[in-house]
Amino acid sequence: MEKLISQLKSHNKLINIIRCQPQISKSALSENLKVSWPTVANNIDILKKLSVLNTSDGLCINPDFAHMVGVSIGAAQIKLSIIDMNFSPISSVQFKQIIETLGIFADARKHMEEKGKKISNYIFFKTPGTLFELQTQLDSIMADIIKIIDCQNSLNLNVISLGIAFTGAIDNIGKKIIKSHNLEYLSDKPLNNIIYPNRLDYFEQKNINIYMDNNSNTSVVAEKYNMYIPNNINYKYRNKKNILTIYLGAGIGAGMVFNNKLYHGASNFVGELGHLELPTYSNEHFKTIEPCCSCGSCECLDYRIRNDVFEMSKAEFSELDSKAIKEFFATHPEKFEIFSYYLGKVTNLLINLLNLDLIIFTGKFREVADQMWPFLYKQINSNKLSYIANACELKSSSLGATSPSIGVAICAYFDKIKEEIEW
Repeated sequence: MEKLISQLKSHNKLINIIRCQPQISKSALSENLKVSWPTVANNIDILKKLSVLNTSDGLCINPDFAHMVGVSIGAAQIKLSIIDMNFSPISSVQFKQIIETLGIFADARKHMEEKGKKISNYIFFKTPGTLFELQTQLDSIMADIIKIIDCQNSLNLNVISLGIAFTGAIDNIGKKIIKSHNLEYLSDKPLNNIIYPNRLDYFEQKNINIYMDNNSNTSVVAEKYNMYIPNNINYKYRNKKNILTIYLGAGIGAGMVFNNKLYHGASNFVGELGHLELPTYSNEHFKTIEPCCSCGSCECLDYRIRNDVFEMSKAEFSELDSKAIKEFFATHPEKFEIFSYYLGKVTNLLINLLNLDLIIFTGKFREVADQMWPFLYKQINSNKLSYIANACELKSSSLGATSPSIGVAICAYFDKIKEEIEW
């Protein structure tokens, strides 16, 4: 396995170009890599012999060469996805077959049944309310992931990495949650205090690395790769190099790609969008639901949305899914303009500060994005720096709430080969 991982690292740029541009010609590949055609041909032969590439005439990745598991832990739900070497989730048929064959993820199946949700190509659990309950839940999840790995040969899988995304400020090098505004019991907790030692020992013995990061960081990675799928609604924006995702969960976070490279900031704490302070809407006085946000402010975006728009506590707002948010606005249309006002203010700030060419609204925005545009553009049009604003396009995600679990699985792959994420 180590020899194969070394080859993946050696040829990562070539593999990634083919992943993003399947059926690319050898001459175009040579031009992209700035190496001779014979060198490209030789490297392709090596990768075909290793089964990284399919042996067909056209250049494309063998999706079954490797698989990565992604787990995202949000304030309300824990989601789990399995992706293949193309960085796409495995099919619903294969995912359900794995679960049924092994009889795993019982808690998620029960929870989804109660919610009236059918299993597709991912599964979700209810996020527990205490640290011990989360430790117990994650131990059950890890035990079921281990069952998959132990039986993977018969399941046509090859799991090489595990990624775990959390809400909050994450030290992805030291593997520690520095601050979690939405799950306070996770603050100042290292990964080895959340996952039991016997599980960590198993993954280490199997040479399966565990990567951890923030939900918003991993979300932008998933969105960027998803744009390379030809039938994706955002396919034509795949070559955009300066992208920001605004992720709505229990709060609002941002993930950033600058000059086609994932941006982590000086210490991986980039994207705390929800804790930027904003003036209140039209100088109105709103009823106080909670005294302040967990960040200490009663003027930040997270607090404004929960308090001024939804008139809910953090716990109540965390329970809403994208459908419930859409239903809320259907019965409270006056609140939708306030919601869009705050988003518009923050969006204009980001556009002016970062000179972005694409912003993607993801997570719980999924059901309301199309209704949001008229109100949001009203705020965008008020941007006095039109020469900056005109360069940035706004789009909604087709992944929605699954983007963090897919994205952290992709990040775990790059962590495995010790490469930074760039396109």
